[in-house]
Amino acid sequence: MRITFILLVLLISCSKKEEIEKSDTKFRKIDYSLKYNYLDSIGKKIVPNDNFQYWAYSSYHESYGDQKISRTILKEGGDTLLKKEITQKFEPYGIFEGGHPSYRCNYVTTIVNQKVKYIRTDEEFRNFIGEIDNLEEAILLAHTYGYQLDTELKASQYKKIENGYQLRLMKYHQYPLSKELIDIKIQKDGFIKTRSLGIYKKGREAVD
Repeated sequence: MRITFILLVLLISCSKKEEIEKSDTKFRKIDYSLKYNYLDSIGKKIVPNDNFQYWAYSSYHESYGDQKISRTILKEGGDTLLKKEITQKFEPYGIFEGGHPSYRCNYVTTIVNQKVKYIRTDEEFRNFIGEIDNLEEAILLAHTYGYQLDTELKASQYKKIENGYQLRLMKYHQYPLSKELIDIKIQKDGFIKTRSLGIYKKGREAVD
């Protein structure tokens, strides 16, 4: 009776594993809306590569019309009391820049051995993320190379693969105006491999 029960459990386990493997062969929609700044939302899933005394992933926005400046901490970790010791003025430049004619960017603040450092470049941000712990980190890593989500479902998809994620994202080209579909494989160690699946929008259609 016990042997029969064990065999039954093994069969159910194998069946569930096969179902998971089959489902992972299909791409799924990346469930983040472009109506909002998804880079802010996705950043809340960051798991840093190192143990910092304190760290924060933040957004910066400067409105040229009324000269208003806003800084928002999107996620932080470590000893949050240490942020009171940050006296360095933040110079307005960072990663994921945009917002013309206003200006916006994201950046990371870290404290190690009581020393404050701002992470502002793509390369520094990749090192900060380190190992890819989840889908959101994979999307952020891809974005540092210029690959973005699009409103088209074909350019906003993912699936889990062995040792990482496979994404289908958009590469925007200004000259000539076009959107290119890119297949991206990202391993847990951050290694990225891409291939073009072709242009899917040109000219005015690529702007809308």
